[in-house]
Amino acid sequence: MSTSSRWTRNRLKFLLAGPLLEAGNRFMLGRPHQRLAQEVAAERPRRVLELCGGTGYASRLVAELRPNTRIDSIDISPEMLAVGRSQLRRSGVGNVTLHRGDAAILPFPDNTFDVVMSVFGWHELPTDTRREAVKESVRVLRPGGAIIAIDHDAPPKLGRAYRAYIGLIERAHAREVLGSGLADLFVDHRLVVTNHHPASSWSVPFQIVRAELRDPRMN
Repeated sequence: MSTSSRWTRNRLKFLLAGPLLEAGNRFMLGRPHQRLAQEVAAERPRRVLELCGGTGYASRLVAELRPNTRIDSIDISPEMLAVGRSQLRRSGVGNVTLHRGDAAILPFPDNTFDVVMSVFGWHELPTDTRREAVKESVRVLRPGGAIIAIDHDAPPKLGRAYRAYIGLIERAHAREVLGSGLADLFVDHRLVVTNHHPASSWSVPFQIVRAELRDPRMN
């Protein structure tokens, strides 16, 4: 498949998926977006960046919990962002800004954010792009800041079945985040994993990872 054909297919997918995801996010098993928002709000951050933010749904949830926190959400899809901007206007949320851009080439200065968050975003990135996105996340994090991620994981005793399921609905690189894959990637990039909660059941089929950028002055 040519690059242009692949891009056309992806744009069609995003065009159709944006409104559906926006409507369905609140009904997902385990309520991952709400869980992420609670985890991020507990950090009491001043600045938050959401990677692969889609319509910015998770960012709006954080904004409700932290009205004085400034939140930026970045996504590659103009279709998703169009849905998100419509929702922002409708909700009146004023502390969220949506950006079109690449998670591997972030348009922000060094040491800008207290938290970089993502919900079901890391598995979407191809292997090399994912590595670059972690490097960029480390660059824009302030010392003491953290990446907080929710993503796919295989529930206990269902690893083979879940991997087969992911193989049907996602590209092959998505399986790289399962198990310790995502946490190990963060460790490989100077981050310290302070919390890693694997999937606990089919009703909570995702992992939560918090990886901190330690302040070198504290060593």
